[in-house]
Amino acid sequence: MPNIYYKGQFRPPPPAYHRGSLLQTLKRILLTRRSITYMLGGLLFAWFYILVKISFLTHSPYDLDWDLERRLAGSRSVIKSSRKVDKNPTRYQPIVRQPLPLQPTEAIWPPNIDIPLCKPKIYVYPDPPAILKVYETVPPMNTPYISERILLEQLRDPTSSAYKNYVTLNPEEADWFYIPFLGARYLNHCWFILHEKGDCDVDEKYVAPWMKYVQEELPYWKRSNGEDHLMVHPMDRTSRYYETREKMENATFLTTIGDLRPVGAAVVGARRYKNIPIPSATALLDLVKADPSKYLTSDGYPRNKRRDIFLLFGGRYSDVEATDVYSAGVRSLLLNGFDKQKDYVISPGWESDKYMKLLSRSRFGLAPLGHTLDTTRIWEYIAFGVVPVIIADGILEPYEDDVDWNSFSIRIPRKDAHRMDVILRAIPEDEYQRLRERVWNYGRRVLLTRDSWHLIVRDLCRRNHMEGMRTIDRNHRVPLEAPFNSLKV
Repeated sequence: MPNIYYKGQFRPPPPAYHRGSLLQTLKRILLTRRSITYMLGGLLFAWFYILVKISFLTHSPYDLDWDLERRLAGSRSVIKSSRKVDKNPTRYQPIVRQPLPLQPTEAIWPPNIDIPLCKPKIYVYPDPPAILKVYETVPPMNTPYISERILLEQLRDPTSSAYKNYVTLNPEEADWFYIPFLGARYLNHCWFILHEKGDCDVDEKYVAPWMKYVQEELPYWKRSNGEDHLMVHPMDRTSRYYETREKMENATFLTTIGDLRPVGAAVVGARRYKNIPIPSATALLDLVKADPSKYLTSDGYPRNKRRDIFLLFGGRYSDVEATDVYSAGVRSLLLNGFDKQKDYVISPGWESDKYMKLLSRSRFGLAPLGHTLDTTRIWEYIAFGVVPVIIADGILEPYEDDVDWNSFSIRIPRKDAHRMDVILRAIPEDEYQRLRERVWNYGRRVLLTRDSWHLIVRDLCRRNHMEGMRTIDRNHRVPLEAPFNSLKV
């Protein structure tokens, strides 16, 4: 560009002139057809690259090596935030020392439940004539409340491990006395077969004959005022179905309810240090006799499909409000909320075969409280290797003194129930696999038909201060030493 003539002199143009010329030149270049073609081609290539990357190059939703939180959440913000986390925010390097020496077996928790805590003797009362007469008109019922029958059959079966290890036919040797009280059988027959309402005269026709036989005709109740007697109460309100329940209150109850809440005693008759919570029977496992091995391998993996259902729940929820007493409102979160998640399967229920297939495909199983804190679904989850998600503040699960429930289940407080989906999806894949393996290899031992009597006896050992002892007779006990009968069924 020529110099500018100004006041008789030639001078170079000002800098603004060059800047303006540069911008004009760039505009001319960018607005040419060739430049526009190149820009559109670049945008199309970028769009095509992103489409191919999302469709073919991202991790499979079942890639076990990929972090579960990133894989399922699919959020860029989650990925970016995770990269910014400083796992060691201090300036000091971590130190790893030599591991501590192993502790003695008796000092480790959770304990090895294959090693008996003691070997007491249990005497099972025979059915008195008055009760046998009642059973002539009250046949056994197939309901979810048959845990009383299952435990009794184990004690009366000479081939069972419980019979071989604990039962004595001589009451003079016994540490504990088992009353084969089948109150649920009597009431269920009255309610579901005869279609009667109320108590069906259960106190007069069933409770009174039983307690008269035990307390008046035999001497063993009087020795300890019933403190060494056992009874099963498998229904929701335990002994509160019977107006004359004070006659049996001194006995130790085996109940399917474990409730630590202050309201628990008033609602279901829970007695924290008197009752022993046990697993409940379920329609699927104990009536249909479901066989998980038809759907799962010996390691607990599905035979035909992956566990592609993230969370499973079957039960009442569609009519529950957040303010309801039923389920403390927890189940209201399932309606128009969690039930909209595409990898959740939530329904009022299914027929048995479909339910078993769904269980074999599920990763987590939701076990929220209902009328009571416990739910029979948890036992079906455990039987099929599904990790239970428990939302029931104050629940006392069976055998918590000996079984580490936190190692194979997830507990979510009610106050965090609305965040359940976030909590579960943040669990890394390796942690989920550890939980699943613990459910399959350890949690299943809690089932009613597995090691229940061995775990019940461990509680009885502590109540009688018999740790490390074996009963010869009521007044003679010796140290428990190997070899002894295996506790494995």
